[in-house]
Amino acid sequence: MDNVIEIWPRELQPKVGEMSISNCRKLLNILKGMQSIEQLMVGFCQSVEVAFDLEGIIVREGYPDIVLPSLRVLGLLYLPKLTHVWKNNSLRIHSVQNLKSLIVMGCSSLRYIFSSFQAKLLVKLKQISVAECGGLEAIVNEEPNVDDEVATNIIMFPQLKRLSLCHLPNLKSLCPQAYTFEGSFIKEIKVINCPNLRAIPSAWQRNVPEVEFFNSSQHHLLDTKFILSTKGMLDVTGIDEPTEIWHNQLEVRCLDKVRFMRVQCCGKLSSVVSSKLMQRLHNIQRLKVWWCDSLEMIFDLQEGVCADVAEKETFPNELIVLKLKYLPKLTHIWKNISQQTHCFENLRFLRVQCCDNLRYIFTISMANVLVNLDDLTVEHCEKVEKIVTRENDEIFSRRIYFVKLINLPSLVCFGPDVNNTEIPAGRTSVRLCPKFPGDFRGMIFSNSMKIKKLEKPTKVTGWSHISVETIY
Repeated sequence: MDNVIEIWPRELQPKVGEMSISNCRKLLNILKGMQSIEQLMVGFCQSVEVAFDLEGIIVREGYPDIVLPSLRVLGLLYLPKLTHVWKNNSLRIHSVQNLKSLIVMGCSSLRYIFSSFQAKLLVKLKQISVAECGGLEAIVNEEPNVDDEVATNIIMFPQLKRLSLCHLPNLKSLCPQAYTFEGSFIKEIKVINCPNLRAIPSAWQRNVPEVEFFNSSQHHLLDTKFILSTKGMLDVTGIDEPTEIWHNQLEVRCLDKVRFMRVQCCGKLSSVVSSKLMQRLHNIQRLKVWWCDSLEMIFDLQEGVCADVAEKETFPNELIVLKLKYLPKLTHIWKNISQQTHCFENLRFLRVQCCDNLRYIFTISMANVLVNLDDLTVEHCEKVEKIVTRENDEIFSRRIYFVKLINLPSLVCFGPDVNNTEIPAGRTSVRLCPKFPGDFRGMIFSNSMKIKKLEKPTKVTGWSHISVETIY
């Protein structure tokens, strides 16, 4: 529903208990009321900046001053411009006091989830799951003009049972102030790839049999920017030097142990893998790159590494899995790659997500190099126009076992020419690609009623569950 800017609660309020909103590109705010809703999931809405904007809410005498009193489950998924879950609550209006489960994923502009005022109201919250929010620094924001003595008298999340924090590279703390955390109900704590998180409340740790920390058995190569686990995972975090400089900082003897390399939150990095580094990574099997705001290319092999057939066994050709995500300036995955290269002949899985400056995935010559590529996924990339492009008079002859193309608003063809719409794959999944011929289109409601496109405001009555999904 490209034309939807706001969901109007007055038209939907009487009957709605569950609601799912997805792929509404112009939607700015989600709700300003909706007293009856119990479950709300919002995902893949490119323009949403505020989930609940409380500006203009009027508390009338004789009415409960609670917004969304029935909401129990809230999910906010892949909202790249979301900066506030709650905003403009100058009147200190109480809201979502019955919330039990919160899931936040892929909201890269979010710096915190709760204000301390909002957090202390959530006395029934039992589950918090936060993942892939690259800009998140704290779960609870610092409350201005609150001293530590007052803060220690406030108990946060007294009924919390499960806490999951995954892939939050800038998360520093749950809460910057000295609030009290009650841990009598906590059963499970999972912390995965949160390199800057210093500690979790001791009250929670005392009551959990085992706290799962993904980076619990690590040793440092040089400093916290380079971490190599005992299982061969190399984490590269927060590098702000040019590519060759940090490559030279890595110890050559350690690189032979690397099976999985993850590069994240390197703000000034322009490329990831040079010829020199490629020659050192003899045993790498998986590479994941995400949250690098200046990154323009992944592989820049200017010196022609792996081109000589006689040296095929000398250089690395073990890379099996390549995942790229949240790279807003990425324009090339491969550059300066010879068609005779052997470095990527074992690559089987390629996933590209949320790379909004990328216009194509590979050239014909590069596609023909990937002789074992079985699984290709491209999702949520605003400018991808085609999957394969042509540089010279090349012929594309590859077939791939499975191709998944999701939410690519600019995609017009698969091959290099506009009329190349056939996907050379045994299995395909294509959704939310409005310019690609044959894509499924419409808006699906949970009662199986289909509406082709919502052109103007429509009243919805008689449903307790609504699922709004744009298929153009």
